[in-house]
Amino acid sequence: MRKAMLAGAVALALSGTGAALAWSATGTPTPSPSQTAPGQQKAPGQQKAPGQQKAPGQQKSRHGQPLHGEAVVKQPDGTFQTVLEQRGTVESVSDSAITVKSEDGFIQSYAVNADTRITKLSAADDGAGRKPAAGSMADIAAGDTVRVAGVKDGDQATAKRIVDGAGDGPGLGLGRGHGMGKKMGAGNHQDGEGT
Repeated sequence: MRKAMLAGAVALALSGTGAALAWSATGTPTPSPSQTAPGQQKAPGQQKAPGQQKAPGQQKSRHGQPLHGEAVVKQPDGTFQTVLEQRGTVESVSDSAITVKSEDGFIQSYAVNADTRITKLSAADDGAGRKPAAGSMADIAAGDTVRVAGVKDGDQATAKRIVDGAGDGPGLGLGRGHGMGKKMGAGNHQDGEGT
């Protein structure tokens, strides 16, 4: 499983999707051609007015985070698997399926089964950030913001992981070590067990 995860990560990175995902999560904007060179000072008239300054939480990249993506990865046994990732709003949900709509209008339905891992993020009202906890399909309602990682076989998409309450900021996605690599291929051990 870890080999499948690594293969998937390499495929995403090589395709540019992984680079966009990683880059957008860093919160570091790329320099624009109009910025001053190191050692140069901006003239007083070139300073941004206080209303134009970005708040600390808005220092993210201008490119935003990916809404949805699809990549084909080579499995350890030599076969190929299509992996999916999507961020959006729940259109409909049941014990066996979820339909998600991204901001650009893209809609995907996913089958949900016993292998689908669900994480619920708590509200960030205590200043300590959002806390992940195990969840269930009963925790997910139409209108919720979610991130889904899954696999596709023909026209059928199956959710492997759903994060309910996934926001826009860095670290509010699937979570470190909880992305598409968990339970995506044979031989992987869940939650860091095994090699």
